[in-house]
Amino acid sequence: MSDDTTPGWKKVLTYFNLGLAESQDNIVFSLGQPLPHVPRWNRETAPAPQSPEGSAERGEGNSNQSDAEKEENATQNEHSSPGRTVSGVTHDGRYNGVGEPVISYQPQHDHPERRERTDDTINTTKSNRSGPNPFAIDSEPIGGRHPDEERNWWAKIRARHPEPLAEFLATGIAVLMGLGSTLSVNLSADQDIKYGSYETTCWAWGFAWMLGIYLAGGVSGAHMNPAISICFSIFRGFPWKRCVVYISVQFVAGIVAGALAYGIYRDTILHVDPTMTTMAQTFFSTPQEWVSRGSAFFDQTVGSAIMMIAVLALGDDQNNPPGAGMHAFVLGLLVTALKFTLGYNIGSALNPASDFGPRLIAWAVGYRGPEVWKSGWFALGPCFGTLVGSVAGCVLYDALVFTGPESPINYKRKGPTKDRIRKKFRKVFCLNSSD
Repeated sequence: MSDDTTPGWKKVLTYFNLGLAESQDNIVFSLGQPLPHVPRWNRETAPAPQSPEGSAERGEGNSNQSDAEKEENATQNEHSSPGRTVSGVTHDGRYNGVGEPVISYQPQHDHPERRERTDDTINTTKSNRSGPNPFAIDSEPIGGRHPDEERNWWAKIRARHPEPLAEFLATGIAVLMGLGSTLSVNLSADQDIKYGSYETTCWAWGFAWMLGIYLAGGVSGAHMNPAISICFSIFRGFPWKRCVVYISVQFVAGIVAGALAYGIYRDTILHVDPTMTTMAQTFFSTPQEWVSRGSAFFDQTVGSAIMMIAVLALGDDQNNPPGAGMHAFVLGLLVTALKFTLGYNIGSALNPASDFGPRLIAWAVGYRGPEVWKSGWFALGPCFGTLVGSVAGCVLYDALVFTGPESPINYKRKGPTKDRIRKKFRKVFCLNSSD
């Protein structure tokens, strides 16, 4: 609870529920593992199915069981919570996207104080993490000393809000490495010794994105792209509060990465382009001179759609996801393939954050050509085109392949909104309300 004495920045962080230690809704929507199944649209929980094994444990369906055994099992079941068996295995009425019960182990005979949930314990009904919260600042003492005694103010902030910090690190390093490869190739293009070619930049951007997922996939999910975060919110239940914070962090990380890349290559840039006129397009995407706006927008939309189709397919545990630890590698190959196949016309800027940050830095250091802002390509392509294509890709995948109920494509919504639409439809077309 916040009061008048609480600092403003802490009120903002509390409102957005960023810290795992303060938020129960701490599901990780990661590009490095299958996506979680989050019930949505006021979904009613179905009754728990009773398997033969569960019935046998409860003493049902076994005619050879003695009356004493049945009475003992019945007594034990009186002290069990709904959905829990005598052995402590429970599904609590929770089901995944295909209707199978989600099983978790909860010991039957626990001490009362251990059953009381504290802020540093993950709620297994809302999280795909298990065990104690690794980021909690009020966890149990380790080695006889409370961990909070050894932590300074920054460690406490990091422990409460790990997701935005991890997202910043992953996005910043990925953009810095990718932009650095583009700068090294373009700046050495007219020199006797060339440091790579366009193929080099394609591989570098792919490996940079792979590294970003490995860096923060287990903490923030390593979206590193506002379009991915928005699509996860629309089609997979990623909290919108977190989505807003992720997008802000991604744009800030892109700006910082662009500034670092310019600082590293500043002397070379001034040597190759002393008039600050010819190297602006190295920092951001720009359509070729002969490519029309319509073709460039179509290119951007198709590439973004393929990107999101692949992201959802790799995160679909009912499809054919790669093995453990391979998601990042496959997504790195995806970025490389998109650069190879769709990068010639416009540079394949499938990420608004990685385009905006370096573009802003290029303008700040002295590039004033029309291709920076006046052409309007940033708003049309990297922003609008990427978002439209990403949403279209999600619609295609969910309509043709995905079967989970968390997608709005697959679930039949119920509630007052649908009733109002039905009544208005009947009123307009003069239909009998009893039909």
